[in-house]
Order: sequence, then C-alpha cells, then structure tokens
Amino acid sequence: KERGLFRGIEDNPMVVPLCNRSKDVVEPLLRPQWEWCISRQLWWGHRIPAYFVTVSDPAVPPGEDPDGRYWVSGRNEAEAQEKAAKEFGVSPDKISLQQDEDVLDTWFSSGLFPLSILGWPNQSEDLSVFYPGTLLETGHDILFFWVARMVMLGLKLTGRLPFREVYLHAIVRDAHGRKMSKSLGNVIDPLDVIYGISLQGLHDQLLNSNLDPSEVEKAKEGQKADFPAGIPECGTDALRFGLCAYTSQGRDINLDVNRILGYRHFCNKLWNATKFALRGLGKGFVP
Repeated sequence: KERGLFRGIEDNPMVVPLCNRSKDVVEPLLRPQWEWCISRQLWWGHRIPAYFVTVSDPAVPPGEDPDGRYWVSGRNEAEAQEKAAKEFGVSPDKISLQQDEDVLDTWFSSGLFPLSILGWPNQSEDLSVFYPGTLLETGHDILFFWVARMVMLGLKLTGRLPFREVYLHAIVRDAHGRKMSKSLGNVIDPLDVIYGISLQGLHDQLLNSNLDPSEVEKAKEGQKADFPAGIPECGTDALRFGLCAYTSQGRDINLDVNRILGYRHFCNKLWNATKFALRGLGKGFVP
C-alpha cells in the first residue's frame, strides 16, 4: 500500500487448504503443461471451425497444409473468409475455404455443459439466474478430463467459475475391478440384470453399437469369459438390495452379477417367509 502497488482484496472462490501443523496455505505446484490436442478423427462431434485457404491470385503462391498462415478460424465460413482476405490483402471473392474434417475432442464440447444448457452464447434469463451453479456431482476418474475443462472454459468465457463445489462419487466397476468399457465387453446394463439376457443377446448389443469390428471381437471374448451363460434374471429388488449392500465395501463397487443373483435368492426367501407368516396370522390381520 505504501508503494502504491496494492489493488484490493477479494475472497477466494475455492477452498484453500491449510497445513494442520504450520497453518500455512497449501498451494498446488504448477508445472509446465503439454499442449492439449483438441482434434479427433471421428464421424460425430463438433467440427473444428478451422479452414484451409486457397487464394485465386497469381501473386499469392499456393499454400501447404503444415503452413499455419494458410489456416484461419472463425465462428462461421463468412467470418473466416473475411479474416483470410485481410490476411492476404485480397478481396473476399478470391478466397476459397475448405473446412478441416476433424472434430473437436469430446471434452472440449462437454466442457461447455454448464453454459450450453442455459442458452449460451445467448444472454438468456436462465443463464443470468442459474450460472454459476452451486454443486457438480461426478466420478473421480474424469476430474481432469471434464471438471477441469469446464473450469477452464467457464473462466475464459465468463470470468466466473461454473460451480463452487464438486462432489466426487465412487465408480461401479466389473467383478474384476476394471472400469466398465464397451471395447472390453464388461459393461453391465441394469435392465439386463433385472430382466436377464442371453450371451447371444449380449453379442447382438455389440453388433448394434458403434464399435469397430476388431473391438467387437475383443468385446465378445470378454463377454464369453464373464457371462458364459448370459446374465440371469435377478429382478429389481435384488439389484437394489445388492447396490445398497455394496456401499459398505469402500470407495468403488466391483459389481458381480453372481452376487446379485444370491440376493435374488435371499429376497425370495424373505418373500416366502413373509407369506407363511401372514397365512398363520389369519385373513383379518392388518399389517
């Protein structure tokens, strides 16, 4: 303040941890980060708004793909055309554009979630009322992939954090502790546990998915190993009972269909015992 360098004091929007011994602020150590590759060679997603420029003017030599000068970006083709014309000093009618065929990384588009659901970039009433939010709930495995991207884009586009708190929940894994993946063939649909499904039915689901043929064969082998006789019908009550029982084991849940089947048998015993007891109490008994 005495040197005229003081600008002001603001509350930190995030929790700043303190050392339990020295009471010093524990700040994360920032290290050099690598570039984020945002392009993906897929058939779905938000197409990258970058255009390769061709100039119909003998004074401008043809460009090559690696030359960054011949690439422009824009919110639409007209904006990109104007930028290219200004860059090369020609009229817009001499500019031809070819948009990049790649799409943006899925975390780039999903990182806009707190904004896009409220009508952004339009300044809607919902955006002014509900942004920023209070609490985000998600799995701990995508803390950097999703949560960090939402924070980055929220701060960049609005200057505000998209939420104040993040609640990280446990993850439902397969019986071997592996994360469920379509390419591994170990994804368990709750409806298949409730109603049951044959091994061939599981294979048919893979054929109707968007997996590559090589991944389909790998997933089939995984299904044969984990569900050689398919998934037996367990019912809703057994699945609910099993999920509640699993919460006592710790951070993540290793979901074993055979255990759910055991809970089905247990629920059946409870049902039979209840019917037997009610029969002995007589027709006039009101529970």
